[in-house]
Amino acid sequence: MPDTLRKPVGGALFAYAVIYTAQVVFNTFYSGALAPGDVYRVLNYLTAVGILVSVVVVWTRKTRGGSADAPAGRYLAVQAGFYCTLALAILFFTLWFRLLNLADGESVGQADNVAWYLVSVLNPLVLGTVGAGLWNSAGKG
Repeated sequence: MPDTLRKPVGGALFAYAVIYTAQVVFNTFYSGALAPGDVYRVLNYLTAVGILVSVVVVWTRKTRGGSADAPAGRYLAVQAGFYCTLALAILFFTLWFRLLNLADGESVGQADNVAWYLVSVLNPLVLGTVGAGLWNSAGKG
């Protein structure tokens, strides 16, 4: 990613991770005034973009600095970031596409609800970590 884009994209990913976390934690306080499903209908599109950006970033890190010759800590961090991001991407897009294809009056199953909780935990962790990494790497080449 060009150096001039690292800070804005990193900041946007991190800010979105904070907003998403706030929605997950505090949606019960305003669910009477605003349906959480309506909020997630908008957030899911933003999440999709954030995950795709994160996949590109972690793939780039993996191909550049994730070789087995790298120091052990760096190697493990790059590998864990890559595979956690891929797990989030697979889980999110599977659930989201299933949600988009529900017929009128049909609802998601209990297993999908549990999986959405996993997405709710992984999403801010992955996007926030990738965003902070981009922010901190700006100007370092």
